Amino acid sequence: MKLSVIIANYNYRDFVGAAISSALGVDWSDKEVIVVDDASTDDSRIVIDGFQGKVAAYFRPKSNQLGAHIFGFEQSTGDVIIFLDADDLLEPDVMLEVARVWRPGVSKVQYRMNLIDSAGAQTGTAIPQFPRTDDTEKLRRTFLRTMGYTTPPGSGNAYSRGFVRRAFAMAPSTIPESDGILLTLAPIMGDILTVRRPLARYRIHATNTWLMHSLDAAKIRKRLLQDRQLALLFASALRQLNLPVAHDPLNRNFNHLQYRFASHLIEPSADLFPGDTVIGLGWRLMYAATTYSQMPLRERIILLAWIIACVLAPSFCRRNLIEWRFVAISRPAVIRRLLGTLSSLRSVRLPHRA
Repeated sequence: MKLSVIIANYNYRDFVGAAISSALGVDWSDKEVIVVDDASTDDSRIVIDGFQGKVAAYFRPKSNQLGAHIFGFEQSTGDVIIFLDADDLLEPDVMLEVARVWRPGVSKVQYRMNLIDSAGAQTGTAIPQFPRTDDTEKLRRTFLRTMGYTTPPGSGNAYSRGFVRRAFAMAPSTIPESDGILLTLAPIMGDILTVRRPLARYRIHATNTWLMHSLDAAKIRKRLLQDRQLALLFASALRQLNLPVAHDPLNRNFNHLQYRFASHLIEPSADLFPGDTVIGLGWRLMYAATTYSQMPLRERIILLAWIIACVLAPSFCRRNLIEWRFVAISRPAVIRRLLGTLSSLRSVRLPHRA
C-alpha cells in the first residue's frame, strides 16, 4: 500500500519547510511527497527548492486549494492520500496506524490532531473529541439526515484513492476549498474509520483560514455561504448515488446552526436566511444539540447554556456571549474556570468523544 502526501502551499514560507520535513519523516517505505505551490508571492519557492530530489515540486499559476489538490492528485500514484496543509505536521507513525485499521470500502481514516502554536509548541489540547465507539452505519444515517459528523480538519484524514477520484469528479468549481468537499462526501461514498491517537499537529496562527482571533461577522457569513454550497453538493451526490435526499439538512446541523444563530444576533441586517428569528433559531439549535448522538454531554451542557444565555440576554450583551464561544482567547477567567470544571466531569466516565 503506497502513501501519497500532497501539500498545497500558498505564502506559507514560515511553515511549509516543517510540513515537508514531517511528510518525509513518515515511517513508511513506500511513499511519495508532492508539493504544489499555488503561485506564492513570498519566499516559499526558496524553501521548497531546498528539498530538491526528495519531493516532487510543482509551481503553478494561482488557482485555489481545490485546483492545487486536484493537480497534485493527478501527479500521485498512492493508494492512500493525505492532503497535508502547509502549516500542519504529520507524526512519524501516522501511516502505520492508518494501515493497521485500513480495509476495503473505506473512504477515509480520521485521527486526532494535537494543537500547536505558530512556533510549533504544543498547547496541550487535541482535536476533535471523537465518540467512544465506532458505528459506521449509525454515522452514515445521522449524516444523511443532518450533514453532520465528528471530523478533524483536512490534515487529520487519510483518504482512499478511489474515493478521492470520485469526489473530485463531483466537485463544483464554485467551492474553492477541497477539504469541505472531501469531508462532505466521505460518509456517503464509503466507510469512515477512526484512530483516537493524535497522528498530526494542527497549527494555530494569525492567518488560519477559519480561526477567529476576534469576532468577525464577515468570516461567519463566509462559512455560512460555504455551508449552502456544500449542501447543494450533498444533495447532488445523493441523487447521483440513488440515495434519499433529506429536506434541508442544514436545519438539523448543530454546527451550521450555531454560526447561523451567531450571525443573526450580531448582524441581522446582513442575514443570509430571511425569516430566521432569535427564538426560532435558538429552539432549532437546542433540538439539534440534544439529538446529535455524537456530541458528548459536556459539550451539550455548554452549548445549551450558551443558547439560553444568548436568547435571554439584552442585545448589548449578546456580542460578548458570541465572542466568548467562537474566540477562545476572549473568554474571561471565570468562564475558563467554568469550562475547566465541566471538563472534570469526564473523570466519572460520562459519554464523551475521546
